[in-house]
Amino acid sequence: MKLLPSIDLEAGEAVKRVRGVRGTGLRLGDPLALAERIASYGFKWIHVVDLDGAEKGAPSPWNLSIVEKIANDIGVSIEFGGGIRSIEAAIEACSKGVRRLVIGSAWFHSPGFLDDVVDTTGCQVLAAVEEDSDGRLLSRGWREKERLSTMEALRLIASTKADGVFYTQVWVEGSLGGPSFERVRNVRKEVKGLLIYSGGVSSIADLEALEALRVDGVVVGMALYSGKISWEEAARYA
Repeated sequence: MKLLPSIDLEAGEAVKRVRGVRGTGLRLGDPLALAERIASYGFKWIHVVDLDGAEKGAPSPWNLSIVEKIANDIGVSIEFGGGIRSIEAAIEACSKGVRRLVIGSAWFHSPGFLDDVVDTTGCQVLAAVEEDSDGRLLSRGWREKERLSTMEALRLIASTKADGVFYTQVWVEGSLGGPSFERVRNVRKEVKGLLIYSGGVSSIADLEALEALRVDGVVVGMALYSGKISWEEAARYA
């Protein structure tokens, strides 16, 4: 299992929100300096979210330029999401050095969009399953609730060419509240490809439990930036 430290971009600045709400959480400053720090601990992947893109429906050119600098100047692999709702946006993100795309809102009503992205770009493609506490999916920067349940979504994704699933427990995102491991276990049973988990991780014990559930990767942000998990401890999953 790999740990992917997260960098969430808001108007070119690195931030960490609680449950995606603007103005909450931490302001972390220069994302390039942060990426350099992450790389210094030996991490090979960084999960980058374009929060502005998720809200506006298309990646921010400013934030994409930061992604390109991280990929090219620092040399880590980038998993990227936020506003990828067209083939053009997917192609542009991959052209900036992104290796893995996370596709959210765009696939819910047209699962074939995942196939189009796989066929058109050279990136790995993960379908985002961003779950609220009631088991239904959230979209458009977590501002809208879909009729799809998590299990319904996973069955749809299984019929596409997507390389796997990016599963977020939104109700604990940024809260350090800890994952619902039972739900992770149920998702793992349904996902045959890559499974990347995000949401509420607060301790090394959480990471060990997720590893035992055969999760392929875990995105961690608030726990690292608040000191709940030390960078040295986390680096064993680099």
